[in-house]
Formats: sequence, C-alpha cells, structure tokens
Amino acid sequence: MGLLKGSLTVSRYMIGGKLPDGFWDFAETQLKANLFQEIEETADELSVGWVAVHDYLDLDLNRNAFALEPYLVAGMRVDRRRVPASVLRKRHRWEVDKALALREGRGLSRAQREELKEKARLHLLARMPPATQMAEMVWDTVRGEVWLLAAAKATRELFEDLFRRTFSLPLTPRIPYLLAADLAGKAAHERLEAARPLTLYAPEA
Repeated sequence: MGLLKGSLTVSRYMIGGKLPDGFWDFAETQLKANLFQEIEETADELSVGWVAVHDYLDLDLNRNAFALEPYLVAGMRVDRRRVPASVLRKRHRWEVDKALALREGRGLSRAQREELKEKARLHLLARMPPATQMAEMVWDTVRGEVWLLAAAKATRELFEDLFRRTFSLPLTPRIPYLLAADLAGKAAHERLEAARPLTLYAPEA
C-alpha cells in the first residue's frame, strides 16, 4: 500500500470535462455502484471494483471514507484467478480418459475434446482461490489530476476502464511529452516537436 506506507510508484492522469453539480454526492453514488464484487464462491476469473483505500476488505465507501476535500481517495481491488497450464492439461486428460471409457472405444471429435477442456477449466477455476491486488488512487478534483499508485500496463488498463465506467469522465495519461510541454510553456512547443532521440554512437569512417 504505497499511499500509506512504503515507496511510491505513480502513473499520472488528467481529467477532461466538467465535474457534475453536487460532485461529492455523485461520487458516493457512483463508487457504491461500482464496488468490488467477491468471486470467492464462483468460477469467475476476474473482478475489479472500488474499496476503501486503507483496507481492501472494506466496502463501506461512504463519503467519510473517500472524501478528503479536494482529494478523492479510493482503492481499486483486482481479484484474478488463473489455472496453470500443467494443471489444466492433467485435468483435461482425466476428463478425456473418462469419456473414452464410457464410449467403449469410440473416439472423440475435436469439438467434444474442446468441450471437455472447458469443463475441466471451469472445474478447476471454481476450486482455485483468486489472487488479490490493490492499487490506490488519489484524485485532486481542483487541479483535475489523478494519481494511480501502480505502473504495470495491465493494472493501468483495468483502472482506466473502471474510472471511465464509474465517473463517465475522459482520462488522459500524463506522458513525459505532455509534462514537458506544461513545464516549458507554449514558447518551447516548437522545440519539443522538433526534439529527436540523442545518439552517442559515431559510425566508423
């Protein structure tokens, strides 16, 4: 939990559009509508949703839990389960052998084998506990800037989708070029456009 302790890894975004009237009430409604949903007792492979920033088990996202005006803070919890390929192959083989025994020597079509593979996968998913990950979000609602305390591409893509789905606001990554443009100002825009990577390699004559 980098926001509360430990080192920070940050991905920065800017918010486009105007915040709705009664924003904090709107935010509470939308966060609660997109809370994390447990998949422990299901065969689902992925669940993504909001939790309290201090505890990924806390789904009580009332205003006191997320509003530090002008900042909105929340956690994105991701539960994901994957079946290792070697385990799936073993279970699939068991399902195929069982089916062949019942068919008394008659073979299985490709479609039937694929159906048995899917059956094996769902069987294993339902018995495999999901792995849990959480990434914290800080949203400065005055400056229109969002910090996600994660950098992995897969995590950022899940966050961007969840944020847009929750708040219906455009979210733009703050790539180094845009940060440089803000710092340098309009006068340096042409120089930034003309900038090229520096190479220190000199080919032999």
